[in-house]
Amino acid sequence: MIKLLYLLLFIPVYAFSQHKISYKVYYDQNMEKNGLKIRVDYTAKSPSETSLFYYRNENWGEKDLFKSVVLSKEDNSGISFETQPENDEIKVRHPSSRKISFVYRIRQDFKDPDPRIFNRPRVNDRFFHVMGKNLFIVPKSFTEMPDNQEFEFNIEWIGFPKDFKLHNTFASQAGKQKIKTVLWEGFYNSLFVGGDYRIYDFKIHDKPVYFAVRDEWINGFSDDFLVSNLKKAVQSQRDFWKDYDQDYFTVIMSPTASQKDSLFKGYSTTGSAIKNAFMIQGTNNPFNNKNSYLYLLHHELMHEWIGNRIQNKHEELNYWFSEGFTDYYTYKNRLRIKDISYDEWLKSFNEEVIKSHWKNPQRNLVNYKIKDEFWKSRNAEKVPYRRGAIFAFWLDNQILIKSGYKKSLDNLMQELLKICTEKKLKFTDELFLELVQKYLDKDISYFFQKHILNGEDIDLVSEKWIDGFRFQITDGIPKLQADASSEGKYIL
Repeated sequence: MIKLLYLLLFIPVYAFSQHKISYKVYYDQNMEKNGLKIRVDYTAKSPSETSLFYYRNENWGEKDLFKSVVLSKEDNSGISFETQPENDEIKVRHPSSRKISFVYRIRQDFKDPDPRIFNRPRVNDRFFHVMGKNLFIVPKSFTEMPDNQEFEFNIEWIGFPKDFKLHNTFASQAGKQKIKTVLWEGFYNSLFVGGDYRIYDFKIHDKPVYFAVRDEWINGFSDDFLVSNLKKAVQSQRDFWKDYDQDYFTVIMSPTASQKDSLFKGYSTTGSAIKNAFMIQGTNNPFNNKNSYLYLLHHELMHEWIGNRIQNKHEELNYWFSEGFTDYYTYKNRLRIKDISYDEWLKSFNEEVIKSHWKNPQRNLVNYKIKDEFWKSRNAEKVPYRRGAIFAFWLDNQILIKSGYKKSLDNLMQELLKICTEKKLKFTDELFLELVQKYLDKDISYFFQKHILNGEDIDLVSEKWIDGFRFQITDGIPKLQADASSEGKYIL
């Protein structure tokens, strides 16, 4: 009886220990030279002399990331390592035990400034900026478990000065963190920063939103401009979705290269939606463009719902939705909150969506090829954005007409969010088409197959549009014409 009781008590603890790992991250005055020192502690399933750990060698366009990892004998007495970058694998040889502990360092492997590098670890004496996937090594067994398996990641930040800000997509200014989340869409879909960042916060429906920024941005990019527009965008999007449940959210903005003169020609910026956050990186120079920042802000924030809460089941094959509909609502929501005027909306949608799509030599790329071509070609990458945005505009108009201006695509999107979250479903073409049929009272599968999957152009001139909208062909490209009276119907 005593043995049975012991086993019953032991099994839950034993099982949970396999899903728990701890890290200690140490401050170093000379991080640029020595890197970020990290000690990992893990209790394995059974004693062994060899353990396999995982580190991603290629991530978001960056290759050979093992160059950022330092595994030294000086830090690890009695332990040896064998790295296999081609397998994203580190073999650790250690004294036989269930408990495994070793030290590694993450350093920057390129010379600053480099405006072309976005996602490699940045580590110097003033700050660090590292994706979770490239900061924390995990047991290889973690990567072999179901995607919905939760783990407990314990992090302790040791020796960092008070003026060295610590901020990430799970907490702000926390010396100790206990993070319970999944691996791929949680812990590894994250960003950790520290150093000379300025951190601002505000609340929406009593839920905190943080903004972390470093460097002195020029050409009107004051902290007040950045924060006030962030607050406006977050408020408007949460109001649109009627969704105020997120307990923590942050935007992190870092320069890839800063120059007060025009050494770096042009303005290059990128944004990426990640767990509880999105990050902005770009050149900081006299070419900083406010409108591009605002577009990026609204686009990436919208991904919190279209892409994160409503998740693609087939990733790139569903980019016509997750990128296209996000892009569509980037323009529509900016118009709705008067961030741009009606004339500005019309000009932007014509120039940046319709005209850019028609001038793209790969605009008729069939959807199944986007999966392979998306990461290889800039033209292929933009196809699902613009094709999806034009389809969203068409569908919005059809729902407005069908409902007598009582409903719009907004209603469908809000219902889609509810279905996906409450029923824990991922987005598929079939789910979407079934919902569209409810709003239009007809099956548009043929239209969808022809224009979204096969990539044929929609005959915009011949389609039906709300009162005040019409298309005409100018130099072989469709152009939306809009009467002033149409604005109220469009953004009802």
